[in-house]
Amino acid sequence: MLRAVSSIYVESQALAIVRRDVFKLFRTTAYAGISSNQRPRKLKQYRTTVLAEATSRQSQLNDSKEEPVNSPPPPPPPPPGPSTARRGWLAATAVALTASVGGVYFLKKLNNNSEEPIPLKEGGKAEIIGEVEGPPIPSSAEALPEQVDYLVVGAGTAAFAALRTLRSVRPEASVLLVGDERALPYMRPPLSKELWREPDLARRAADPDTLIFQQWNGKKRRLAYEPSAFYTPTEKLREGAVGAGVARGWSVSALDLERREATLEAPGTSAKVTYKKCLIATGARAKQCAALRSARAAGRALSVRSARDVARLAALLQSAPAGPLALLGGGAHACELAVSLAHALRDSGREVVQVFKESTPLAEQLPQYLGADLARRMAAWGVKLLPDTEVSGSSVHGQLVRLERADGAAPLHVALVVECVGSEPNAELAAAAGLEVHPQLGGVVVNAEMQARSGVWAAGDVACFHEPLLGRRREARHDHAVASARVAAANMAGAEAPRLYTHQPMLWTDLGPDLGLEAIGIIDSRLPTVAVFSADAVTEPVAAHQAASTQAVAEQQVAATQPADELHAVATPAASATQTVATPAVEAGADPSSRSYERGVVFYLREKRVVGVLLWNLFSRMHVARQVLKQGEFEDLFDVAKLFTPHED
Repeated sequence: MLRAVSSIYVESQALAIVRRDVFKLFRTTAYAGISSNQRPRKLKQYRTTVLAEATSRQSQLNDSKEEPVNSPPPPPPPPPGPSTARRGWLAATAVALTASVGGVYFLKKLNNNSEEPIPLKEGGKAEIIGEVEGPPIPSSAEALPEQVDYLVVGAGTAAFAALRTLRSVRPEASVLLVGDERALPYMRPPLSKELWREPDLARRAADPDTLIFQQWNGKKRRLAYEPSAFYTPTEKLREGAVGAGVARGWSVSALDLERREATLEAPGTSAKVTYKKCLIATGARAKQCAALRSARAAGRALSVRSARDVARLAALLQSAPAGPLALLGGGAHACELAVSLAHALRDSGREVVQVFKESTPLAEQLPQYLGADLARRMAAWGVKLLPDTEVSGSSVHGQLVRLERADGAAPLHVALVVECVGSEPNAELAAAAGLEVHPQLGGVVVNAEMQARSGVWAAGDVACFHEPLLGRRREARHDHAVASARVAAANMAGAEAPRLYTHQPMLWTDLGPDLGLEAIGIIDSRLPTVAVFSADAVTEPVAAHQAASTQAVAEQQVAATQPADELHAVATPAASATQTVATPAVEAGADPSSRSYERGVVFYLREKRVVGVLLWNLFSRMHVARQVLKQGEFEDLFDVAKLFTPHED
């Protein structure tokens, strides 16, 4: 049964040294270590802990994580020396090559050279300086093109990926991106991770076009995908030039699909632009908690979805009165931001309190025992967790925000509140234009070609798509934004036969200095799960072990300890049971929630089919997960887990 998957896995490992993941350009993580596998390895016998669980929670993560790219192979040895007759040509070539290398070096230094931090004003208050106060770019309707070949509504990751594809396939065409931020298209994942390690963030994040930050691998890069010189000025597009321009600080207020005309608006002005084909890539916005209405009105509660939000929060943290920072929500975005803020504020004396109504962080995605492990880790990283807590109201008293609890417990008094309670698609424009919006999932309904209607496509967070493997769904994942936009743009360009969107988008989240998750498919903790962890990577606190030995665990059916070479995967349990295969390293009878897990893989099942795969501190293995998801059904998931080599760091 596993022969085909094993063959693909070994072949992929053997070719890893020349493999390049196209999404490496978009990878921006903060902490995760990387383990490269460049040679095929023989599968070994090893001790493994297998967990199978079914719980009842809801699923959806906000971020995605791409696989690292292995280094290319070394160049071949140089050919034999040239003849005397060709030395003149070689000398000229050497001069040209030297000049080229020097130019590349200069450009690289120019791109990576960051500015010195600007000191804060006296008194420690940070002033927000940014795009909101300035006019749109261009500042008048007369500088916008009257017609373009391709109109892209939005200027985020999906919009930029579509722009790249359109320019590659149709270099002779004109493309216009329209975004309501004055910033050039920029990366979103660093907003909850790496940026919070940067100095003088309140000032620098207000200008995303020039912001340079340090990535997880130690290298520096700009937050913007490309500098302004990459884009064609809109004035040139109006004159009939080809290229891609960005209308910054503008928004599309209406689409006339019959006339193929868009109405663009900016403060005090508006314009009409006709197009041949249109892509809706409006993304998603942060949900707002009704209980925080009073705190939000007073400017003491905010979400973090843009660089401007980062600048504002950083400035408020500089000027806010003493008191804790409350972070509302238990999803991936909330956990990432909580850990990042706890690290950034570690020397300030300000406590970060994460408040969520579930029992563990990431409860909608993780089995309970992994959620408990994550909670212990986050507490060790400086985040104070308040699980099983729902905020029912807010008010501002003096310098602090009072948060009321739904259970009647003592209220919380905090200096600021950050809302991280999920997102919702920006589909109002599409609905007003007459496009179908899915009533349950939200988002613009598209077919397998990412097309919503003749002449109109949608991609990214706003698209509700259908694919054969897992059915219709909507994903708020970075990987999905890139891949879906490329398919939509290729079909818009029409240079080849229509492409179908069959890509399984992945997600990633980095939740601290020693924990990174990658996942693909449906990651829903309501589904039955089978988890396999290397036994040498499962440890148990002494206190928890002693407590477990004195009381029975009603929910578990524990198999007897077996030698490592005789272990096998446990069949998927019923929804009311949890089964554990113990190993000599982890004594039978212990509560899985008390253990710490370092490396392993979790399979999410719908009936007998694997519909989701989560990698816990395992990297460079997403190509294996894709093949497992594609095949779907297996006789023994323990053997499938061996393909991921969880025993290797």
